[in-house]
Amino acid sequence: MKFSNTIHAVWPVMLAACTVGTDTKSHDLQEKPNVIVIITDDQGYGQLNFDPNSYSQEQLANTTVTKRYRTSVEEAYKAAQTAMPNTVKLANEGVKFTNAFVASTTCAPSRAALLTGRYTQRFGIYNNYDAEAGVKPEEVFLSETFHENGYKTAMIGKWHLGELTIDSLADRTRDYHRDCIYGCVNDQHPLNKGFDYYFGFNYHGSNYYNATSLFRDYDHVKSQGYITEEFTDETLEYIEKNKENPFFIYLSYNAPHIPLEERAPRKYQRFNTGNPEVDNYYATLAAVDDGVGKIVSKLEELNLDDNTIILFVSDNGAVVDSPLPLNGAFKGNKGLMFQGGVHVPMFAWYPAKYKKGLVVTDNVSAMDLLPTVLTEAGIEIPSNLDGIDLTRTLKGEKSPSNDRQLFWAGTQAYHWSDINLGFWNDYTAFVQGSKVKDQFPISKYKENVSDPAGTVLEGDYMLHYYPVGDYYELYNIKQDPGESKNLVSEFPHKVKKMKTAFDKWILTMEKPVEWNQDTWRKLLPAS
Repeated sequence: MKFSNTIHAVWPVMLAACTVGTDTKSHDLQEKPNVIVIITDDQGYGQLNFDPNSYSQEQLANTTVTKRYRTSVEEAYKAAQTAMPNTVKLANEGVKFTNAFVASTTCAPSRAALLTGRYTQRFGIYNNYDAEAGVKPEEVFLSETFHENGYKTAMIGKWHLGELTIDSLADRTRDYHRDCIYGCVNDQHPLNKGFDYYFGFNYHGSNYYNATSLFRDYDHVKSQGYITEEFTDETLEYIEKNKENPFFIYLSYNAPHIPLEERAPRKYQRFNTGNPEVDNYYATLAAVDDGVGKIVSKLEELNLDDNTIILFVSDNGAVVDSPLPLNGAFKGNKGLMFQGGVHVPMFAWYPAKYKKGLVVTDNVSAMDLLPTVLTEAGIEIPSNLDGIDLTRTLKGEKSPSNDRQLFWAGTQAYHWSDINLGFWNDYTAFVQGSKVKDQFPISKYKENVSDPAGTVLEGDYMLHYYPVGDYYELYNIKQDPGESKNLVSEFPHKVKKMKTAFDKWILTMEKPVEWNQDTWRKLLPAS
C-alpha cells in the first residue's frame, strides 16, 4: 500500500498513551493485504494466453469440437491469444502455476474445495449433484476465517454451493436458466458462510441478460444489464466502500459457461474467426478481462494495488461445446479426470511481495490458494486443511515437493466430452428454437449415471483407476500431456504404490450426499 508522508506533529504524551492501542489495531488492519479471488467458469487451459508450451498445431487440428464452434485452428488460436490482455498482463507480472490442478472435474465441488481448502469428499461431495444439495452448514469456509479476523468479505457472482430453492416462472422458454428463480436456503447462504455482502446467483448457470435468479443479500433483485458487467460493477463499488478496511472478495464470474445464445455487448465483439459463435464465446471472456482491467485500475486509483493479492483460476477444463484451443495439449474435458478436466490456468499477483515473472512448474492445487493468503494476512491456517501454504514458493524461495500426492474420486462423466457430441448438437438446435428438435435432449453420460473412477497424481505420473472392469491407466503427464501411452505394464510397482495411497485416502472420506452409494462403494478397496 502507498502511504502519504508522516504528519509532522508532536502529540502530548498523555494523549499518545490513551490512543496508541486503537491506532495500532487500525494500522494492523490496514497492513493486512486485500485479497481478490477471480474465478472463471469452464475456461479451458488453452483458452487463455497462459502457457505457450501447451499447444501443438497438429494436435489441435485433430481435436474434435461441436458443429457450433467449428472454425480454423489458426483463427481460434488467435482469438484465444488476444481475448484477455489485462488478465495475461497480470499473470506475467505475477507468479504463474503451469501445473495447477483443481480438486474436481466439475463446477460446484471445485469451488467448494477452493473455499474450504479441503477435499470435498471429506464432507460427502463427489459431484455437482452432491453439491446442489448444499455444503453441510457445519463445514467451515475460509471466508469465515477472514471475516473473524477483521476482513470485510463479499461474494459476487456464481455461488452454486447451497441447497436450491426453486420458484417456477409462468413464462416458459427453451432455456431452463430462464424458467425459474433459483435461490439458496438460509443456512447455506453466503451470508451464513462468512460473507457480509452477496450479489449473485445459486445455480450452475445464468442467462447473461435480464438474469432471473439474481439476489442481493437475501433479496431477489432485477437484473440491470449484462451479468458480467454487473458483477464487475458490484466489485468496484465494494472496493470503493471498503478502501479503509482489509477486504476479501470472491468474484465468481459465470463466463464462459452456457447459455451463450445471447450475444455479448458490441464493444467486446472484436473477433473475426469466420464463425460468429466462436467470436461470441471469446467476447464473453473479453468482458471478464475488461472487468479485470477495471478492478486493477480502481486499486491503483485508491493506492491499494501494492497491498492487494489477486488470485486467478478456472474452476475446471473446457467442455467440448466450446471453441479451440479448448484444453490445449491435454486429453479430455470437463467431467473427466484426465488433464483436460482438472489442469487449469492459475496465477497469483501481489506486487509488493511476489516475484515478478516467476513460473512454478511443480504440482500445486487450487486448494492451496486461500491457505497461502491467510499466511500473508498473519492468520493462522486451520489444522484440518488439505491445501498447503505456498508463500515461500511465491517469493521464489522454495518449490513445493513434487512428490506430493493429489487425489480425485467420483466419476468419469463424458457428458461434456467428444463422446457426447450428439447431445450437444441437439442441445444447440433445441435452445435456438429448431422446429425439428422440440424436446430437450437426454444425455446418457451425466455424472449421476456414469461409472466411478479414481485418480492419483504424484510427481510426473497420473494414475487412473476404474473399478468397473478393474482397469488402470498410468501416464507420464510431463512427457505425454495428451495421456496417450499407458505405462501400466512398464511400472507395476508404481501402479501398486499409487493405488495403495488412493485406497488409504478414500477410506478417510465420507459417503456421498446424493450420489448412488452402491456406485460409490465400488471405489472402496476390497476388505
